Amino acid sequence: MYFAGAMLVLMVAGIYFYNLNVSLKYGVSMQEKEIRQLETANADLRNEMYRILDVRNLSVVIQKRNLIQDKNPDYLEYAMLTNR
Repeated sequence: MYFAGAMLVLMVAGIYFYNLNVSLKYGVSMQEKEIRQLETANADLRNEMYRILDVRNLSVVIQKRNLIQDKNPDYLEYAMLTNR
């Protein structure tokens, strides 16, 4: 009688832990899929950023916005760095 009860408890525990394992594997695979999608989106955004910051495209932006190139630009300087 005790042996049958112990076997029943072990079978139920085995099924429970098997279901936990399957749920964990499913969750991990879903997270991996989401990571791959985010990596793809990141690569697309980087490509777009590099396209926008390309020197050839900056000249088009300058013309569209009627910007003027400064021939002798004045830069701000931080006093601590200039006193070294």
